[in-house]
Amino acid sequence: MTYHDLFLQYKEDILQQPERYISEYNHVLQRVKHSPAIYKGQPVKFLYQPFFFSDQDIKRFRELVTTFGGILEKVIQRYIMEPGFRKHFGFSRFLEELILKDPGYSHPFPMARFDVFYHKDGSFQFCELNADGSSGMVESRELDQIIYDSLALDRYKEDYDFHTFELFDSWIDALMDNYRQFSKTNKTPQVAIVDFFEDKPPSEFIEFQRAFEKRGYSAIIADPRNLELKEEHLYYKDFRIDCIYRRAVTWEVEEHQEQVQDFITAYLQDKVCVVGSFRSQIIHNKIIFSVLHDEEATDFLTPEERGFIKAHIPYTVPFSSREPRLLEMILEDKDRYVLKPSDKYACLGVSVGRDYLSEQWRRFAEEELDEEYLIQEFCNVPSMEMAVFSKEQVKFEECNYITGLYVYNGQFQGIYHRAGRENIIGSLVEGFSIPNYLVRKK
Repeated sequence: MTYHDLFLQYKEDILQQPERYISEYNHVLQRVKHSPAIYKGQPVKFLYQPFFFSDQDIKRFRELVTTFGGILEKVIQRYIMEPGFRKHFGFSRFLEELILKDPGYSHPFPMARFDVFYHKDGSFQFCELNADGSSGMVESRELDQIIYDSLALDRYKEDYDFHTFELFDSWIDALMDNYRQFSKTNKTPQVAIVDFFEDKPPSEFIEFQRAFEKRGYSAIIADPRNLELKEEHLYYKDFRIDCIYRRAVTWEVEEHQEQVQDFITAYLQDKVCVVGSFRSQIIHNKIIFSVLHDEEATDFLTPEERGFIKAHIPYTVPFSSREPRLLEMILEDKDRYVLKPSDKYACLGVSVGRDYLSEQWRRFAEEELDEEYLIQEFCNVPSMEMAVFSKEQVKFEECNYITGLYVYNGQFQGIYHRAGRENIIGSLVEGFSIPNYLVRKK
């Protein structure tokens, strides 16, 4: 039996005993409600539908992360070394200063999530790179464990071992590797998890704080607007900060730069270790896909790397009002294109041509499209029939899905999955988290 066969067997088992699985789903739903898997005060939406991966899948994930990571590191190095190359990104002088500052460790994007359209035949295309405030680790951990303990996998445990992906201790190890490079010591740092928030911090931050404390590190959660530079150290109230786990995304830091001057000064003057550095913005900004397809700009890449880009990166180009052909191109064949703001997250502002009627698309393109947008080829989004439960029933519906690959210090570490019935899959539209398991036959 292949692991896709296992996926299909799960459907057959549900169809044979739907009442039993509906009852178990309601039990799982209550466990999720009382878990840390919370987003904006509500339990995360999920599908009671496990995804299975083989060692061959994991080997492929490691290879594609290594190959693409190597390409991205070359791009980042060229940005740092060549002033002429920087114009392709169009970053502000403020952001450029932050990017050019050596963070004191070698990994330019310590934490990232590469979002990939990964098909069951092993083919794939990258959707986007989340290298600035990557998230989803807590819901992955909680769903994987809750559903592992449920009826969903019981029938198969006699023949298979199911392994989950560890995302907390491994991140602490990666962060501490960077801190030791920065500090050139083995001393135990005091850690701050830093992001902008108006009320109580997200549950994911609390879980990371607990993970740090469990490992013996003093850790707090702080808003960068509340940090204060006193002589040689950065503080939150009376708490000295040696190392920051940065979750504050770059565009918000730039937007609030006058309110976070102590944080910025501490970073620029090496008063604190910030993991990750602002160099991550080079690959986080969606303009990276356009730069990668510009063969003249990236003449430092090898033919093999160029082939990888053509095969796995959707063609992307910045919109320019000075080039009317671009507008004509997307109006003539709307189903081939997606419009994306270059630096937003959680699907903000993403529009898919095939979701619009022709006149609606024309009106959107002519009235809303500006220089901040990118035009991108619509990818072949993978889909499968999945179990969609409610409290009273279960239906099998065709769902699109996207696979997130967590990358810690350049190494593949785990999987995050979202599914939905729309072309855009994300927290601002319909989106369901899915549990993931590495499966090995006993």
